[in-house]
Amino acid sequence: MNKKQVTATDVANAAGVSQAAVSMILNKKFNVSFSRETIEKVEEAARTLGYSMEKKAARQQTGMKGTIFVICPNLNNPYYGMLIDGVEQAALKNRFDIFVCQTNRNLLTEEKYLKRLEKLSPSGIIYTCMPAFPEMVNRMAKKIPVVFIGEKNNELLVDSIELDSRKPGSMIARYLLELGHRKVGYISTRVSDKQPARQRRREGFTEEFENAGKDCLVFLKEPVEEQGIAALQNMDMEFQTGYRLALELIREVPDITAIVGLNDMIALGIRDALLQEKYRIPKEISVVGCDNILASGMRGIDLTTVDHYAGKKGEDACKLLMEKMERRKREKSEKDEMTDHVVHRVEYEPRLIIRGTSSYAVYNSNYK
Repeated sequence: MNKKQVTATDVANAAGVSQAAVSMILNKKFNVSFSRETIEKVEEAARTLGYSMEKKAARQQTGMKGTIFVICPNLNNPYYGMLIDGVEQAALKNRFDIFVCQTNRNLLTEEKYLKRLEKLSPSGIIYTCMPAFPEMVNRMAKKIPVVFIGEKNNELLVDSIELDSRKPGSMIARYLLELGHRKVGYISTRVSDKQPARQRRREGFTEEFENAGKDCLVFLKEPVEEQGIAALQNMDMEFQTGYRLALELIREVPDITAIVGLNDMIALGIRDALLQEKYRIPKEISVVGCDNILASGMRGIDLTTVDHYAGKKGEDACKLLMEKMERRKREKSEKDEMTDHVVHRVEYEPRLIIRGTSSYAVYNSNYK
């Protein structure tokens, strides 16, 4: 019999067991049990017929060629939807398929995806957030082209589409200061070292107010408890964070004149809370977000925000990835590793979009 044509069915027939049993035994499934006699029968039949799981794995890897995997923290925020849409548009033009892996910022989930992707060996991987395991990603990048979209990071030795998140924070702060705002709030989801973009955006904002003088105050609000997986899977988690913390903020600081959200989803929650409490936006309190998601520009919402070109970043990340693939084909070494060690970094400049939710501070003499 031609060894190349040997299948699991052939092994099952030779061993006198089911095809499912063959699959479980040869894949070393430990959550099921078979007698030693059955296991030996299957293994002997596989050896005799020349059936190899390595060949099966090789066929699976070949099947992943032409496929790009996108690793995303959550799909509930439209910002990531815009990134993925940009990736998909560029991928489809070049006849690549994409698969999205949602991690919900869970370390175990992310690690599981990385281990599986390393075995599957797809054509490429795009990360839309800071990897929790940068060393693992750097190692994988020697065999699989990887592109990262996110905050500048020197730990990652991969091509990247970057944004310095201090810039949007500083840009919003300067804009509000020019409008006479001296007592403002800033609401975000939980800030930690694991999310450097959140941290740097907040730093850019607060430093501008600190440098503006002692009478310029920023009141920071974020959830007290670390958000668990259940919260991250909640469709309106960020919106509810903005809504709940805005209600707390206006009770604690009743003369506040502007509230900024880490992103547009939080800002929309802030807006909803203020409207519920009968505040006039922006006459009494201005609201500003960041990301320029589709809903922000809709009539009746009209949110002032910062655009950092999510869709374009996704598209360029995919193009950068495909360029990396082409270089790999041309310069493939005997060890099947990337020989092109040049790291390409593209940085985007943010743009402030002024809409109807922001205006002069109420106590400013220039207020119109």
